[in-house]
Amino acid sequence: MNLSGALKQRETRLDALRASVLSVVVIMNMMTLSGLAYLGPEMRAQTLGAADRAAWAFLDVFLDGKALAAFSFMFGLSFSMILQRAGPAGETVTTRFLRRFAVLGLIGAFNAIFLFWADILMTYALLGLLLPFAARLPLRMTIALGLGLVLTGPLALALSGVGPPVPVPEGQLESIQAYASSNYADTVSQNLSMVTGATDAATGTLLLRLFTLTGLFLLGLAIGKSGLPGKIAENRALLVRWGALVFVSGLCAGLTLHMIGIPQGALYFLYLETPLMALGYLMLLASALYGRETWLHKLLAPLGRMSLTGYLGASLLGQLAFYGWGFQLIGQLGTLGVIALALATVLLLAGFAQLWFRHFCYGPWEWLWRSLTDLQPQPFRRDSRAPV
Repeated sequence: MNLSGALKQRETRLDALRASVLSVVVIMNMMTLSGLAYLGPEMRAQTLGAADRAAWAFLDVFLDGKALAAFSFMFGLSFSMILQRAGPAGETVTTRFLRRFAVLGLIGAFNAIFLFWADILMTYALLGLLLPFAARLPLRMTIALGLGLVLTGPLALALSGVGPPVPVPEGQLESIQAYASSNYADTVSQNLSMVTGATDAATGTLLLRLFTLTGLFLLGLAIGKSGLPGKIAENRALLVRWGALVFVSGLCAGLTLHMIGIPQGALYFLYLETPLMALGYLMLLASALYGRETWLHKLLAPLGRMSLTGYLGASLLGQLAFYGWGFQLIGQLGTLGVIALALATVLLLAGFAQLWFRHFCYGPWEWLWRSLTDLQPQPFRRDSRAPV
């Protein structure tokens, strides 16, 4: 295989990895859109059957927070590859990337107001402003800074005295009533209310997330700069061993944290369970996806290429399924039902991506993002001259 063919294959598998992580993000976001995340533990225990409670407990231990952490690492990794294609860092390149993140922030604001209030794009846009400058640092310094930030999160939480992290939407029962309204204006109004007020009682969550996500951004950037993604195929066995070790370490920390409830002193470092499990998942997924190319790569890769469109599209489809202006399923499904609907949403988005890329160069939101970043319309159709 020549160099260009190998590069294309690596990019395809990276896209498949990105789509896999996005799929889990969609599942967790659907838990909020469905209304389940607004319930407290007691109410979930009263309203959900045994199977749904078990599924919720599984998501809580294995996926809650981990999907967002893994997605953040992938954001830094993807940025490093974009930066490499852009050429040597300079004033023009830095300005373009700063404008790129400003546009992403605007897209995130649109998502938070009109689609899904628990938007992550605005956070990514803000933290991503560090990446063009961090990309100029030596590789070892970037890794050390990323690891330091991840480790500082639990320490900052312990020293701040703000209390342990709590689920942001939990207990916001009025949101279920607002989103059940058939008047879309009520949806927008409640989104604004959640964006501005729902996080007041979740300072611990936001503080821990600030350090963790920023650290994972930088670690993803460093891994991309190191060239390791191009060496996964020949190091799969090592990746599996390290991935399993990191994942099990995070799982043990998480299970211990669930058993003791509120940690004290050095036990705050048990909150490292989230980045550890996220990194373990990524290593294990990468080792699986960087093997022989299968139908799964072909299914997922196009969705990975339009991950922004997939993220926003899932929010729209979630509203359509659950909110009052749509099929009004909010509060009607248990955990397993929401998971099934989320997986169906991922398959629908994957099918859409397959059809879309037969005719167009970029996903619709990706095209808008690029066009606004460059302040001019980008090539759109596949017969136009544009990089795939």
